[in-house]
Parts: sequence; structure tokens; C-alpha cells
Amino acid sequence: MLHKINEIVFATDFSDSSHAVIPAVAQWVDTLGAKLTLLHVYNPSRTMYREADALLQSFFAEADNYPHCDRVLVSGDPAEGIASYCERRSNILLMLPPSDLTGLPRPWHRSMRARLIKRLSVPIWTLGRVNVGESTSTPNRHIGVWLGEPEEGLSHLQQAAQYASETGGTLHLLHVVDEINEGSLIKPLTSGGPMGEETADAWLRDIANTLDPACRVEVHVAQGRVSRELPKLIRRSGLNMLVASHQSLVKRGWLGPAINPIFGKCAISLVSMPFYSRFEKLMHEEIVVPAA
Repeated sequence: MLHKINEIVFATDFSDSSHAVIPAVAQWVDTLGAKLTLLHVYNPSRTMYREADALLQSFFAEADNYPHCDRVLVSGDPAEGIASYCERRSNILLMLPPSDLTGLPRPWHRSMRARLIKRLSVPIWTLGRVNVGESTSTPNRHIGVWLGEPEEGLSHLQQAAQYASETGGTLHLLHVVDEINEGSLIKPLTSGGPMGEETADAWLRDIANTLDPACRVEVHVAQGRVSRELPKLIRRSGLNMLVASHQSLVKRGWLGPAINPIFGKCAISLVSMPFYSRFEKLMHEEIVVPAA
């Protein structure tokens, strides 16, 4: 639950990406008043402990000014080390910058972010890509929620709404209706999602009516290819952050889990939220997708 986070775990490899997202990490610490943990997992066959520790102690030196800041050094496989640390804690936000500044897919690259999102049941912050020189620390006043197919769940929406209410932000519900083609004719057989823009708009507004009345909500719908229309919706709504479910953010790839390329193109903060069955039951009791 975003508004109940009491520890932010910043997993760093000291790369340019890690340095680029420091302002965003600082903003989250200030907003939530949470403890900050700087976590680094090193390979003992390549790096000596003293060298790894020196790098960790000098990284983000300003963090030592926070009332509660720890620096944790672990040896072994990075994905396993990060996962093991996070699985022993509750109410944490894991911050994972992309390993590559562009955020673009690389041949034969196995995504550590995707593996951790698939494995962990904690909120995970990341970026689609990092543009060097651009700020990653804009205030989270406009919070988007990606609602793809109803089967992907709605608990991430409830948590984003609670965070928006707590921080005084505006919640933006986003959905893209598939463009009409031969493939779209079989969609009713595989998904209960809306088939037209008017139906999608009604679905999102029904969802908005179940949320806290104090939460400001706007609805944004487009039709076409998601990879083309989602960035347009993000720009049009002025989002600072996009919340999606773990199921939406990670797709199956040839080499294992991979970040959905739809989100990899977005130069915006992404928060991937795990599935919470308690929220799903409550939300689905109140919402029914309108017939097309």
C-alpha cells in the first residue's frame, strides 16, 4: 500500500541510471517520511568487498542527512539478493532504475526488473527510460492508472486512489480500446474488456464512482494501438506517475519475463503494484463492465 510505506529500498548498481534517479528517490523519501535503504549486491568473483563497500558508502552521500538511512551490501546474484532482502520486509517500496539509460530492449538481455516484478509482492518503482539531463523528480500531483483488461485486476487502482487522496493529487484513469480489425473480432472470447470508446468511458466512470468522493478523478479513453495511443494519453493528461498492475507491466518473452515494451517507451515514473485479493473482491462486487 503506497500510503503506508515505511521503508524505501533503493537498489543501486552505481550506473548512470542510478545516479539519474536520485532526485526521484529523495522526493519519495520526503513525501512518505520513510526510512531509506541503499542496497547493493556485488559479485565477489569480480569485485572485492572493500571496493564494493567504498562505492556504496560514497554513493548518494546526501542520504546520510536523513534521520533513518541504512547502507546494505550483499554478495551474490543481484536479482536473488534484492528479492531475498525484500521478502523479509513488509510495507516497502522497491526502487529499481532501468539498467540502460534508453530503456530500450537489448538482444539476449534478461530483464532483472521483470524477474523481480514477477516474483515479489511489493510495490516496485521504475522508469520506462531515463533521459540524461532531464529531471526525474517532478511532484506526483497527477497520478495515472493504466486499466487494460478487466482480467488484470483492479487492486492497483484502489491503492493509487488512496495515495492520491492522501497526497492531494488528481487520479487519471486510462484505457485504450483496440483498433478494429479481424483480430478484434475474437476479443470477446478471450477478454471481458470494453469493445468501443463509449463503452470504455462508461466502464471507467463506473469505476470512478466506487472511489472515495474526495478523490479527484479524470477519465481518458482512446482507440488504436496501445503503443501509439498510451504515450499520447500520458502527455495529454500531464501525468507525473503511472500506476499499473504487475500483470500489465511484465510480459512473457523468449528469455523469460520482460518489461512490456508499451511501458518501456514512456519517460515517466512507473509504479508496478502487486495483486491483492481483498481489494479485487471488493472492487468486482461493485463494478461490471458494460456490454458493448
